[in-house]
Amino acid sequence: MFPVKKILACLVAGLASVCSTAAFAEPADQVLAQVYSVKRKLQSNGWAETHNHRLDALRQGQSDSFNFRLENNTTYKIVAVCDDDCSDIDMALYDGNGNRVDVDTASDDLPILTVSPRWTGKFSLRVAMARCHNNPCAYGIVIMGR
Repeated sequence: MFPVKKILACLVAGLASVCSTAAFAEPADQVLAQVYSVKRKLQSNGWAETHNHRLDALRQGQSDSFNFRLENNTTYKIVAVCDDDCSDIDMALYDGNGNRVDVDTASDDLPILTVSPRWTGKFSLRVAMARCHNNPCAYGIVIMGR
């Protein structure tokens, strides 16, 4: 449901043509829309979904890790997205021995890792909320392969 006060303010200001429903979406809905957008874009370039997407939320300075299996002979794109209150989210991927495989700590809200594991096994992804303007910030993870 959209916040009535925001919609009325938008209409009163005469901005109905530029006020999109996305601007009124809840953080989780913003993230889910971005997740599906990333999936569509990657699928149009030959990537296939290999893992279910993940949605969660973190406060600025917090991080979370989760494990999943990756197969050798497959290249993966791991993409994080976050809500409008987030301006910097970072990711690092570690192998089963704790060695860092790839990292994206650029100051942006769309980190992307591209990895081709040399063996099949358990990997751990660490997601860190570097900058969140209105805690907590919602985020999503997409994992695609080819």
